[in-house]
Amino acid sequence: MNVEFLDAKAIPLRLRRCMDEYDEFHWAVAWGSHADMAKRLFAHHAKFRNVTFGVAFSQTDPDVVDALVDVANGYVATKFAGGTYHPKVYGFRSGRLVAAIVGSANFTGGGLGRNFEAAVAITGTMDDPALAAIIAFARTSAGYGRQVTQPYADAYRESCVRAGRLPKAPRDPVPEGRIAPAGAIMAMDWSEYARRVRTSRHHDVARSLELIAIARRWFATEASFARFSPAQRKAVAGILGEYQKHGPDLNREWGWFGSMRGAGDFANRIEQNDRSLARALDGIPLGGEVTRAQYDRFCRLFREAFVRSSRSGGVPTATRLLSMKRPDTFLCVCKPNIVQAAKALGFARTTLDLDNYWERVVEPIRLSAWYNADKPDFPDGELWEARAAMLDTLFYRP
Repeated sequence: MNVEFLDAKAIPLRLRRCMDEYDEFHWAVAWGSHADMAKRLFAHHAKFRNVTFGVAFSQTDPDVVDALVDVANGYVATKFAGGTYHPKVYGFRSGRLVAAIVGSANFTGGGLGRNFEAAVAITGTMDDPALAAIIAFARTSAGYGRQVTQPYADAYRESCVRAGRLPKAPRDPVPEGRIAPAGAIMAMDWSEYARRVRTSRHHDVARSLELIAIARRWFATEASFARFSPAQRKAVAGILGEYQKHGPDLNREWGWFGSMRGAGDFANRIEQNDRSLARALDGIPLGGEVTRAQYDRFCRLFREAFVRSSRSGGVPTATRLLSMKRPDTFLCVCKPNIVQAAKALGFARTTLDLDNYWERVVEPIRLSAWYNADKPDFPDGELWEARAAMLDTLFYRP
């Protein structure tokens, strides 16, 4: 029996060779994707003896599941209970001759290309106990599987669409430069966060929360931002003038959380009830999780509003709108608070833009202990609903 170590570059090369040279495939693999290697695999489907892919967390590409429809000896693992079907075992056999590749690499673009992977390649015969055990392992794995029908493949594809809408944890849970020192804002628990917000010297917290509650009531009442009255739109945008403050809802300081009165092009878009701005904000849900895809769509439509303007909207104006609709998710970052926000969240303030705002502001906030606390009872429940936007009370410097 011969054993070789394979690095990430060698694994796909050895797999290709074995697929071409051996008569039978005995695989047990957690996840697969339908790239060039998968096309090569299914060109050899007549060689399948026990080939099983996992489908946990919808991580296998639905194209792979489609390709398994009615394929003899090809399975998806649906019967493994109590944990996750997670092997990466590629076995090959021609008569008594056996080869196997066992390691960390899934049958995916990452596992066979981008990732840092390792494996061992073993060659020998069925007389070698380790190789015989690998062939037996693939047979046992197939026992956890089911053959794929078209109705199952269709249902799996739908599940992948739903899974794709769910939020994903960031690749780097503690990015370099964002490790919070002891006592820092991002390391606070809820009680400390609430205490510091309520004792802020720079905000009238009660009035700030009232402002947010009014804006959210407007969003809940109207089907679209485009249907707000001109004064309501200007209030949400932070550009409402004193002469326009008619009625109890409007007669308050709408400059909290970022006054945008100096943003002329933005004010014009609000004045003209720009449809791209309305569509951008309408795409952010009023409740539930806000996803990165929803934020990216917002940014695309927000930028469209300024195509014919001499100046485009940026982080301050965009996040002002976002923080008024979803104060539990977004912080308006603008000139009076960016120095402290950058220091607390660990980003360079001169490089912040809409493309990196999600990674530099939203994700660190979501990783904070205070942010992930359960919603408390009244009166802190109202603060919890606005906890991202209310960071302005700690970051704002007149």
